[in-house]
Amino acid sequence: MSDADEMILAGSRPQHSNPIDALHSRTSFVFVVDSLIVTFFLFQIFRELAFIPGIFFLSVWAGYRNRAAWAYWFVPLIIGGLTLVFCVILFAFVIQILSGSISGLLFAAILAYAIFSSIRFIRVHFHPVYKMGYSGYSIYDEGHKLPANEMLAACPSCLAVLAVNPLLLSYEDRCPHCDSPLVLGGPEEE
Repeated sequence: MSDADEMILAGSRPQHSNPIDALHSRTSFVFVVDSLIVTFFLFQIFRELAFIPGIFFLSVWAGYRNRAAWAYWFVPLIIGGLTLVFCVILFAFVIQILSGSISGLLFAAILAYAIFSSIRFIRVHFHPVYKMGYSGYSIYDEGHKLPANEMLAACPSCLAVLAVNPLLLSYEDRCPHCDSPLVLGGPEEE
């Protein structure tokens, strides 16, 4: 097995950078784009007063980029607020489409994708591995040394971190915390 510093998330392509850092960078980009959209629409309504939330968004973005602890939950809250606004606008477009006008069909599809994507970026903030990566904490900071051929893995049900030997896993192996199967797709799930 390779060194823990070279570990990649299951299902992701091996990259030169840490996958958590790449996800953090994408989330930061989505946040700054969403903040610009909100500030632009507020500027259309309130003119110069829109710079107050714009400065707030800029400070949250700067804190989030620097991984400040205080900025962690502001990002999903702001993206979630914009997602709710997108849902209201999408609802208006769906009513317009159902009344016979298909002129907003493309914009409705774009809004639906934006809502779907935003929800994914919000959900990632609840994942314990992302929280650890954001804070800079790692399970390896505690000085645990794994035996040869073992690696750290998360239970697919409860996300408990376990040391496992992937070569010895079978469909009968169960999580010691939640008693769920560690290997999915076994004979009992067919």
